Amino acid sequence: MKKSFLLIPVICLLSFQPVKAQLEKGSIMLSVTSTIGLGDFGTDLMNIGFTTQNVKYSGGGDGSTYSTVGINFLPRAGYFFIDNFAIGADFLVNFKTRKSKDSDYKDTESTLAIGPFARYYFPAGKVYPFIEANAGFGTYKEKYSNGSVSENKEGLFIYGMGFGIAKPLGKQAMIDALLDYSSQTRKNEDNDKWIYGTLGLKVGISLFF
Repeated sequence: MKKSFLLIPVICLLSFQPVKAQLEKGSIMLSVTSTIGLGDFGTDLMNIGFTTQNVKYSGGGDGSTYSTVGINFLPRAGYFFIDNFAIGADFLVNFKTRKSKDSDYKDTESTLAIGPFARYYFPAGKVYPFIEANAGFGTYKEKYSNGSVSENKEGLFIYGMGFGIAKPLGKQAMIDALLDYSSQTRKNEDNDKWIYGTLGLKVGISLFF
């Protein structure tokens, strides 16, 4: 009976392994991330939302009412090739449509991108500092109509790097915050470029298997 009783804490220790064990070579990481930007790029949180906008002119003219539906999705998957070091792929899916309730105006934007990322953890007890770098390639499309239809398509390149801290949430999950610098370059068929640089905060949840 005493021997069976002594097995209880051993079983508990085996059942509740620390996240550190999940950062070992061969582990898989699945994450989803939100982005809060401090500039012109990356200012949207990961979300699915519906917004209405009502414009009223100071001169007393008729205003306009717009409705917007949008989705931002930022998942990733990684593999630990060595202890504490994961390499994987980022995915960016963004869709937004804006429509006027007072006219035929409609504007639709979509962004699709994929690219590699690398993250290294520094296990330090209760928290895990880490460094990260990422890049992405994709397309940005905009289609708008107001009686006639126009469409714009641009190539997209993204890169970023930063420093963060992760906090374990049980044996197979972490919540993390990453302060990073991100750059986005869009280029159209005429080689015109729009370049955005942002210092921002990314907040994510990761699962380890």
